[in-house]
Amino acid sequence: SNCNHLAMLTTALGCSRALRGLGGRAKRFCILSEVDLPTSLAGSKFVSVRLHSAAEQLKPSDGRKGEKSIGVGDRGAGLVYRDGRPSTSQAFAGRELEAQFPRAGVWVVKIQPPLDVSSDSAGGIGRITPTTLLLSDRRWGFVRFVREEDDGHFPLLRCALSEARQVAYRYAEEFEDDGQRLRVYTEVLPSPEQMGF
Repeated sequence: SNCNHLAMLTTALGCSRALRGLGGRAKRFCILSEVDLPTSLAGSKFVSVRLHSAAEQLKPSDGRKGEKSIGVGDRGAGLVYRDGRPSTSQAFAGRELEAQFPRAGVWVVKIQPPLDVSSDSAGGIGRITPTTLLLSDRRWGFVRFVREEDDGHFPLLRCALSEARQVAYRYAEEFEDDGQRLRVYTEVLPSPEQMGF
């Protein structure tokens, strides 16, 4: 509910205020202080995304009868983003083990759809590149994928496609609700100095 969400955001803002006193350590985790957040954020629209392990998201899906199972990296030339190709599953798993969940506070998430480097885009016949979104923070301490079939995919894709470079930056916060989740505020853009990473 909105009341519950407002309470969570207020708690996050309080944590951000406390982190301000930590100096440089707060910046390392990309948490924004309350003074850096727009007042309109508390009442703005958001989408909630269930966080799956990046290694799980990259794993091949079960092949149908007579077909070979394929993973995200097996489609066309594999997934390629403006920031490059995804890392290995082992590297993702290591980052996820090191991360503390949920992070207290609000931070900026980068949302990237893949670039179409499939053979279809070059006029050949091949597998179509799926629009698996890459979500990351400034320091790559948070890296997750959102596949087409995941809840929240379309609103996040729309955010990215509405930008000139087709890369979106939005405020986000982690929370627990029957598993790990990410709340992404879709209508409020961060300030220019908080974007561009």
